[in-house]
Amino acid sequence: MKTNIILSLILIVFVSLLTFGCKEKGTKENPVENNPMEEKTVPQTNVDSMEAMPVFDPSLDPLVIGKEFSKVFADTLNVQMYEFTMKPGDSVGLHQHLDHTIYVLEGGTLQVYVNGTEPVEMNLKAGEGFVSGPLKDAAKNVGETTIKWLATEIHRPREN
Repeated sequence: MKTNIILSLILIVFVSLLTFGCKEKGTKENPVENNPMEEKTVPQTNVDSMEAMPVFDPSLDPLVIGKEFSKVFADTLNVQMYEFTMKPGDSVGLHQHLDHTIYVLEGGTLQVYVNGTEPVEMNLKAGEGFVSGPLKDAAKNVGETTIKWLATEIHRPREN
């Protein structure tokens, strides 16, 4: 019951982020203030200014590489939502993410190798969330607790 409530809340937050996050205003060079009383002109994005989706290698899909750790909740509208669970000592090999989010359900200590760098030890806490662009990583649960997170993979074109 508690897991269903948490997943429902996460889904609501995720849909809200997608809905409102896609209506980004301004640019890095000229940020727009968030004053609802002031009228603003925001350039419209057209199809010609969109890049193709980043190249994705299906053999590096996290749901393929880490299938024994994954429980898929949804896979539609170019979005995959899944739970990922790693027990102490578990490791997942090199895999690829496009745009993605992570919400930690159960925390612990994770050693992560991102884009071929030296490993970084992360102390994940329940309730933390991360949003990231495309990357390749591998990970190992080096702690003494089971780590569980909810992930979303977002397959979409990117703006220039």
